[in-house]
Amino acid sequence: MGADWDAKLPLNIEDEDIYEGMAEPPNERKGLTSLSYCLFTFWVLDQQRNFFHANKGRFALSWQSNKSLPDSSKDTLIEQLENGINKNFLQYCDPIKPIDTLIQLLARALICGMRMRTLLTPAQSGKTGHVSEEHRSTLLNASMQLLEYNVAMHSHPSLRSFQWLVTGFFPWQAFMCVLVEMSHGKDSSKAQRIWDLLSDLYTANASLSELLEDRRRLHAARLVVTAWKACLNNPDTDRSLPNPDFVANLEARLSEVSTGLAPNIKAKDTPHETVGQSLDPMIPEGFMAEQDFSAAFDFDFPDIDWSFWNSID
Repeated sequence: MGADWDAKLPLNIEDEDIYEGMAEPPNERKGLTSLSYCLFTFWVLDQQRNFFHANKGRFALSWQSNKSLPDSSKDTLIEQLENGINKNFLQYCDPIKPIDTLIQLLARALICGMRMRTLLTPAQSGKTGHVSEEHRSTLLNASMQLLEYNVAMHSHPSLRSFQWLVTGFFPWQAFMCVLVEMSHGKDSSKAQRIWDLLSDLYTANASLSELLEDRRRLHAARLVVTAWKACLNNPDTDRSLPNPDFVANLEARLSEVSTGLAPNIKAKDTPHETVGQSLDPMIPEGFMAEQDFSAAFDFDFPDIDWSFWNSID
């Protein structure tokens, strides 16, 4: 990524703009074309590379979490990207065209995700009192918004044919930020917003319930169930409340996994750490029956193994 490129970005044209015997490149079209999705992804990468090269910096995709890069530089780059995306792509999006809707949602999620990760970096430091409540609130709002974009990508009727693409992306960092604030929050209205969002998320994104396809889904399911149990232990909560449907489904799936009854799962696909062990390293085995759920679901940003949630397996 840091090497020099000797190629230019592709022109924003259609196939019919190229014909045999052309002496000059065709003029670019104004607006979106069938090439615009690919052009969008290349453009975003190119803009980031140009920014770092112009400022004598080394480009890496992880720049949002780079502690040596000033926050002002991060904010400047994100603002440049957002303005450029709006000018070159989003203003031309037609909401009745599926590919345009996909570009809109991916672009908004991209910028939101960048802002979320820049906010997350200081929260991960582990210094007591290092992050203000205002900062945490801003981080929570950005995380929830990013998850809402994920819900939209999985539930929008016109994007059904693109599920193979959108399912490959999930903002696990944002998911964990929401759970952290759930464990610390005392605001019942905020907690209800989070539970409603999680319900929408698991309803829209069915792949999250395929627990053995990705170890992070397995650990996330256990944390969500634990969060609900902790919520019921809150003295301000009505303990007679029924389990939300998605929580009940996760409990059933976890039970299938623990007893080896998960359908369509071969033995070789079962993660080694799920056999006779706790499904989450922060929660001891057997805690469901023996531990205080409120204590079990009490963790903060520095307690999380972020490298696990950033992994791809």
